[in-house]
Amino acid sequence: MRAFLNDWYADVPPVAPEELDSPVPVPAALEVFYQLAARKPVIYGVHNSVYPPHELEYDEDEGGVVFAAENQGIWVKVINPEDDDPTVYDDGEPDPEPLSGVLLQFVLVEAAMSAPHTAHFEITEQQRDRFVAGLTRVPVSPASFPEQDTIIHVAPGIVAISYPSGDGYQLSIGSRHESPLLNVTNA
Repeated sequence: MRAFLNDWYADVPPVAPEELDSPVPVPAALEVFYQLAARKPVIYGVHNSVYPPHELEYDEDEGGVVFAAENQGIWVKVINPEDDDPTVYDDGEPDPEPLSGVLLQFVLVEAAMSAPHTAHFEITEQQRDRFVAGLTRVPVSPASFPEQDTIIHVAPGIVAISYPSGDGYQLSIGSRHESPLLNVTNA
């Protein structure tokens, strides 16, 4: 995650890091995320967000500490912060990925959805399979956001996500620079 974020946001000027004070313990996996986001706050998210450390608190209704949320309140991600790489809960159900995996999913989905250059397509399964054949699938479980069964693929300079939609798939591709996206969408 560190290498991806440093490369993906290399063109974003760093800011003076904010204090990483939290009212609750911060798991090691989240600490790494916070160290990077403190210098480049865009890492906290544009569409969805990981809460800054000072906003972490135990939520009695959720049964843990809410560390991330969807921008329209559709989902929240909850952890027990006492573990180094805790299980993540969404609507009371455990995620197949621990916190470190969910954070990787988060930064990659945000990269695809909020990049300066994006493309979005409704395509068939066959078209999706042809497109992703030239990409590398990220070795994490399917993400539950932006929709269930979201698969993440990468290639130099791009991140692509796809998920079932209607009779086909939604494919979203993001790039920090125009040329990698032009090369992919013209292929």
